[in-house]
Amino acid sequence: MQEQKIKKLTLAGMFAALAFACFSYLRIEIPMGLGLTGKIYVGHAFILLSALVLGAKYGALSGAIGLALADLLAGYTTSAPPTFLAKFLLGWSTAWAAQHLCHLDRQTDDRARLRAAALAAVFGSVVNVVTEPLIRFSFKFFILGMPRQIAYISALNCAVSMAVSNVVSVVLTVILYKVAEKSIRI
Repeated sequence: MQEQKIKKLTLAGMFAALAFACFSYLRIEIPMGLGLTGKIYVGHAFILLSALVLGAKYGALSGAIGLALADLLAGYTTSAPPTFLAKFLLGWSTAWAAQHLCHLDRQTDDRARLRAAALAAVFGSVVNVVTEPLIRFSFKFFILGMPRQIAYISALNCAVSMAVSNVVSVVLTVILYKVAEKSIRI
């Protein structure tokens, strides 16, 4: 039991580091107007993969910690709290869908497991595309006191960025899950 907990914690740290590295070094910033930039990156793939492999607790926390830390160290200090919450929800909803909607742990056929993993990743990504802009709007408008129009434009920017990032991340997640499933035994 202790060995399994150590293995999960180690993998969660690895997934957090991979999400962090993808945001820090592999992101593409796209000007979106009004001085805002959209960030396209594949860090979500490692949150999705972590949630599929490790479950809700470790999967959600690894993504939340990895990308909140990336925000802090990249100078996006005010983005770190909403990032933590949004990425936690991304990981948690993916793990929840994998267990309760897709029954990933009960699938025995390789194709069925891959399909279940893909559906859970899509579910989590849709949750993220809906919740992250709402979280960011609420944080900027109610906590930081930004004007409603700026918070709204920022939320739209976030929705577009998350939608594009999540499409790429889901594809990468499915590819990596196929590899990880064979090599990671928990």
